Amino acid sequence: MRRLSVREASSFAPGPCAPGLFEKKGEGMYINTRKKKYLMVLMTVLVLAMAFSMNAFATDAVIGKINSLKTFVVNIITAAGSIVLAWGVFEFASAYQSRDTAQQTDSLKKVIAGIIMVFGSQIINSLGG
Repeated sequence: MRRLSVREASSFAPGPCAPGLFEKKGEGMYINTRKKKYLMVLMTVLVLAMAFSMNAFATDAVIGKINSLKTFVVNIITAAGSIVLAWGVFEFASAYQSRDTAQQTDSLKKVIAGIIMVFGSQIINSLGG
């Protein structure tokens, strides 16, 4: 098999869709080894993704366990939110009494964070999540 010259190989080289993929060495054009390995890995990943994709059929027992875990986590976040809310209210009262505006701002941030944590699940449900 005859090797092509650079001039002959340039007519077969892809245009602007793959710049830098080929490099000129002597008489012909060859694919860079690093880019060749990258292309091989990419193609392997794509083939494996198509070959091993399958549907997951979740049963009611699995969905029930996931929902109970979700409820447990939401209850923990709500409890932590009520603690943060109470802490923020206490700090705001203390800062208001001492007329410290920087502490009042920080305590209002805690109050807002506590309100979001307490009513987070209701906010998400009202948004449609």
